[in-house]
Amino acid sequence: MIRPRVNAVEVWSTDSADAPGESELREWLVAAYAGDFAPADWEHTLGGLRVMIRDEHGIVSHAAIVPRMIVCADRSLRAGYVEAVATRSDQRRRGYASRVLGKLGEIIERDYDIGVLSTGLHDVYAPLGWERWRGASYAQRLGERIRTAEDDDGLMVLRTSRTRHVDLSGDIVADWRDGDNW
Repeated sequence: MIRPRVNAVEVWSTDSADAPGESELREWLVAAYAGDFAPADWEHTLGGLRVMIRDEHGIVSHAAIVPRMIVCADRSLRAGYVEAVATRSDQRRRGYASRVLGKLGEIIERDYDIGVLSTGLHDVYAPLGWERWRGASYAQRLGERIRTAEDDDGLMVLRTSRTRHVDLSGDIVADWRDGDNW
């Protein structure tokens, strides 16, 4: 069997005119998430960068990183928030997501204080340096902190050289947004 040639990891601004087609990517993400990818989920991928790998059949692996202000233990941090991590079903378990996430790690170290994401797949991220957040989570809306206990177990962070000493057992607060807060 001839294995498709996979291109290098690509980085695109979400508002770049040269970026891969929006409708193709949206359809791909809906399929990758087995239909569980709402319009708000798409909106959460905008305003930052897309990191992806493509081959001659289209997108192989994708993730987006968007800027968010996150408060960790009462310290405001510029966070690179990771969204829409997925790999095409016929290409899973071949290291493509790790390559995409590795590039995201470089971007986070360079441009952000900390990386943050929400997942149920901790074992995918832990080998790449992501750590589970052990404290309570909140979303801030109109000056009020609203507890998001249902998200506590899924939060992970990637500390950078600027945030090595952030206490992972403190509170973590994100700005309120439509759809999933985390």
